Amino acid sequence: MTLALVVAVVVSSFLGHYGVAIAGYNVRVEQVVPLFLVGWLTAGARSRADLFRALTHPVVLVFGAFIAWNVFATLMFSPSLGKSASILVWLVIDLLLLAGLVSLGTRAIWAENTGIRWVVPWGLAGFAAFIVANVSHGGFTPGTDFDGMYQLYVARMTSQEANIYAAILVLWTLLLVARKGRNRIWMLAAAIAVPLGVIGSQTRTAVFCLVVGLIVYLAYEVVRSYQNDEPRTGLWFGPVLVIVGIAVGYGAATFLPSFGEGVGRAEPAATAPSSTADALEPSGKLGDIDFQGGNIGFRIEVAKAAAEDMHGVHLWLGNGTNTFSLRHDQPGSPGVSGHIIMLPVQILYDVGIVGLLLLVGLVVTVLRHVPWQRRPIAYAVVVTFAAAATMTSMFWFSVTWIIMASLIRPLTGEDEGTNVAGDSAACGHDDSSAAASPAMKGL
Repeated sequence: MTLALVVAVVVSSFLGHYGVAIAGYNVRVEQVVPLFLVGWLTAGARSRADLFRALTHPVVLVFGAFIAWNVFATLMFSPSLGKSASILVWLVIDLLLLAGLVSLGTRAIWAENTGIRWVVPWGLAGFAAFIVANVSHGGFTPGTDFDGMYQLYVARMTSQEANIYAAILVLWTLLLVARKGRNRIWMLAAAIAVPLGVIGSQTRTAVFCLVVGLIVYLAYEVVRSYQNDEPRTGLWFGPVLVIVGIAVGYGAATFLPSFGEGVGRAEPAATAPSSTADALEPSGKLGDIDFQGGNIGFRIEVAKAAAEDMHGVHLWLGNGTNTFSLRHDQPGSPGVSGHIIMLPVQILYDVGIVGLLLLVGLVVTVLRHVPWQRRPIAYAVVVTFAAAATMTSMFWFSVTWIIMASLIRPLTGEDEGTNVAGDSAACGHDDSSAAASPAMKGL
């Protein structure tokens, strides 16, 4: 039952687009399923004890302190506690999810195994949805959104939006790469599917983040292997495949038909230009670096609007969680509630410098509690997430905390290419005490 619930939690993290309105709040599938896992863990005496112990894990405690500061800033400054409550409750669910997965010890690898296997079908399906929606000129659009700024359909699949869809693909792919070729067939499939999915999302940031993550991972691994005179078996397999996949995928994308024309009847986004004459071709979106207009220019305008409220005590203590929309409209869209989608700006606006320092403390605590064998990929994931979050944040989404739990989980035999620990974990035994504290070595 625990395995089934862990799989359900991971699958639900890919379903951010779906929810139901309850008492004026949009309750998401990915918010509900983790509660079933936590409820199940509290049902048994042993799992309940493990869960309570996990609540005292340093990573969980620092995250709890961050949430507590959000509550304080909200009570002090939020003009609408109800509006803020939706995010505060979401953060508490994230805390319970993180603690629940940490309590599983080595069995937390179930979540990682599920996530990395989901990216192949999700990537292929996203590219197919992108092609079908644009070829049909909006006649069949499941799994896509219309980007009014660029006048084409972009893949989001079952995620909330295209940027989140691409970021999830990238993060799980990095964890697959870190297996150093132990899943060669699946790595080959991902090297094809993930670039196609990113092309379907038309997300430039995802490509940059994936490349940066691979560079950080390889640099850390290479330096450490030379320092400790360790073999580098399989180290290059995943990164090379992914880079080749990106190059081939983007090369093939140049031969795609022009999708930016003939879709004017679709519903434009809130940030769409007033005239389609300025619309760019889809191939132009992936290469468009425009600081005056486009998505980057829009984010700059949002940051400027947020800065108007970040001074004095509010710069240090914040303005309250999820309150930007209560004070500002979207730039260029009067009457449309504003929202900050850049994590550093969002945190600084909501909980000030103090909250931002707590978030940095959380990152440092995570990195300190990652087993040394997994630190190269941990740093790569942190850098990748930070880069992606500057454009579109998925901090609140459950995938963030699932991946965090995957990084700090104890090592298993599966990590080293054997089945000993994995078999014991599958039988319900937790060897976390033995695996969590290997002798420090090298970097």
